[in-house]
Amino acid sequence: MSMRALIIALVLFVGVSQAQPPVMSEAQRAEFERWWEGQPKSPAFPYDNDGAKVLIVEFADFQCEHCRAMYVALKPVLEKYAGRPQDVKFLYKQFPLNPTCNASVQRLLHPAACDAAAAYVMARPKGAAEALKDWMFMHQAELSAATVRRAAADVGKVSDFDAGYPRAIQEVKTDASIGAALRVDSTPTFFVNGRRLPAGGVPAPYFDALIELELKRAQGTSKG
Repeated sequence: MSMRALIIALVLFVGVSQAQPPVMSEAQRAEFERWWEGQPKSPAFPYDNDGAKVLIVEFADFQCEHCRAMYVALKPVLEKYAGRPQDVKFLYKQFPLNPTCNASVQRLLHPAACDAAAAYVMARPKGAAEALKDWMFMHQAELSAATVRRAAADVGKVSDFDAGYPRAIQEVKTDASIGAALRVDSTPTFFVNGRRLPAGGVPAPYFDALIELELKRAQGTSKG
């Protein structure tokens, strides 16, 4: 099985299984590292590491079922580095599959996605964006314009949704435009230090191994 086929199979496994994620063997780790070394960096990548050794950028949609699955699978991995900004920086960017706020999308797939993305943006300066993200993914089936607004107020501490919406939705549109320029065409799409992961991301053990690999590379570079 090729590396690409192996990754796709494991991604599908994570998306449909409630079991523990697959264990990564040493042979799979070595093959994955060889594959990763051959991946090109996206030209003119617009996000800066700001001193972090590893920059992870995710483009996602709150109504995307696979985004929810990856959020759950990767949460324990990312939490390991939550207090280590010098090592890992994570950016969550908006790519709603809704033409109202994403000009690169032709069909309306997720009616509440624009409002959900704007709510997340508005909750960020309140210090409640992560709590709201968690609520929206855990209540994904309930998302609508009305439930997003209620959650924005109750969980995201957004006191005036309508007043903040124009500025927030402009940021959402900017995120989506940048994603389109990076050839994002599905969600979730991940970039690690400017290199794009396969569509949908990779299972948690591979993601963890990739962070470790990039940290080791950065350490070796600093010593050199």
